[in-house]
Amino acid sequence: MRPFVFTRSVPPGCEDIPGVWENKNGSGFRVPLNAHPLVGWQSPVSAQVSDDDVARALRGRLIRGDLGGFAKEHQKRLLAKALAIPGAHVWAPPGAGKTLVGLVYASVVAPRGVKLVVTKAAARGTWSEQCERYTHLEPRLLMGQTPGKVDVSGDVLYITAWETMKYWREALLLLNPDVIIWDEIHWLRRPKYSKSVVEVDGTIRFEGLGNSLDSARQVARGAKWKLGMTATPIPGRVRDLWTQLDLVEPWQWGSFHQFGMRYCQGQHNGYGYEYNGMGNALELKTRLQFVKSRVTREEVNKHLPKKRREVVKLSVAEQNKPAPMKRQMAQAARAAQGGGGEAREYFFETLLMEAASRKHKYVEDRVMTALSAGQKVVVFTGRRLDCERLAERFRTALAASKNTVDMWWAHGGTEPADRDVIRNEYMASKGPALLVGTGDAWGESVDLQDTDLALIAMLPWTPDKVIQWEGRFARLGQKRPVLVSYIIARTTADEHVADLLLEKLPHVGEIVEDAAAQEIETALEGVDTSVGSAERLLQRVAQLTCP
Repeated sequence: MRPFVFTRSVPPGCEDIPGVWENKNGSGFRVPLNAHPLVGWQSPVSAQVSDDDVARALRGRLIRGDLGGFAKEHQKRLLAKALAIPGAHVWAPPGAGKTLVGLVYASVVAPRGVKLVVTKAAARGTWSEQCERYTHLEPRLLMGQTPGKVDVSGDVLYITAWETMKYWREALLLLNPDVIIWDEIHWLRRPKYSKSVVEVDGTIRFEGLGNSLDSARQVARGAKWKLGMTATPIPGRVRDLWTQLDLVEPWQWGSFHQFGMRYCQGQHNGYGYEYNGMGNALELKTRLQFVKSRVTREEVNKHLPKKRREVVKLSVAEQNKPAPMKRQMAQAARAAQGGGGEAREYFFETLLMEAASRKHKYVEDRVMTALSAGQKVVVFTGRRLDCERLAERFRTALAASKNTVDMWWAHGGTEPADRDVIRNEYMASKGPALLVGTGDAWGESVDLQDTDLALIAMLPWTPDKVIQWEGRFARLGQKRPVLVSYIIARTTADEHVADLLLEKLPHVGEIVEDAAAQEIETALEGVDTSVGSAERLLQRVAQLTCP
């Protein structure tokens, strides 16, 4: 299906619409489907597929069971738009279920074709886990900067990251995907992907820069279906839209300069062009209506349970270097060898602290994405120093983003009265807002039930701490649905905590704190939490971490 039609003529003035191209031989024009309302034409394709088509998609050959009763109405509406045209956009807040929409979309439009997802590195694990949960496809992660051989299969969902896509460009070109899901597509903000090169004979050719956008454009050339997904389509200025629109519908929105002049009040400042405003807003909105489907936060919140829980597992490649804790770990290990239960427990907690320090980059990515969507976020970590380092990392990232965000941090070294002031200010904030603290300082007897996302960087390893920490966010007076996300660093002590505790927790919780406690205790029924069990766990960890 072409995203445009050929015509001999267009109404006067319409030839200036970005994406309306005059044929080189002067025999007519190419008009994108998204511009048809502007020229007074009716689109030759429907704006969305029928409810029956969506229902069939949700029980397709590659889908596990029938998801018709599971998918929410807003997810069905997103699918109805996406399945109707070869290039579409999904604009929906975090928690809207965009991943499921993308999985169903890829499974339906190219059931036997090659399927590719490009997302942020921090989200690759989520895509892999949900792919296994909802489809019969095999998720395959393309990670790192040294690509290996990729076997082509229509039964695989290939998942790679924006951050490393340029290293995988040649492999992806050989893969030649039929459908591409551009998740977190707003990550591509810079529109430059080529440079001009003057040849010896004076002619000019254009050469790709080899950056992420250049790589994405090359990989997208052969794809018949493309879907862009984001919670923040305009992270800064309206001009940021062009890269997203052009990647999903190549050439249908004109060049960046044409787009900027018409829709971003482009002007020459004496040195070059700048596109810092917004113009012809009604025209732009009319065109966008054809290609995008939007879901509001209010729509999503109506369907979300009061508390959701997820476990995200980071591979070694997704972890950053740990904090310098060798001396502390050595001291804890020596104490554990000759000490009692308290010494061994301290050693284990030290291992968990070291694991928490490996997650800083992932946590930063998650937090910045949530804040850009206007959410309120709490991060729990272990050590005071780790809390301070995270806070400094967030402060630097927020300054670079130039976004206005309320931020606080505090740990056990902060006076209780000062922590109470911080809590009151955080609760009063409408968002976006960020609170960074240690679980021990904030994990009990504190109300934080006005939170969208709670990231647990250092894992609690006893049931009582799980109950207490989650209870900060899901309790009476809760103002918004919360997602509690436990971050697991593979090949560390985290994995053993996950084996014993977190894998037993259900994915959906309840609001009332006592009910949540009962629910977690029920989920953990049968887990041996005796002293002997704890010591056996410590022995397992010690064997893996001590020489």
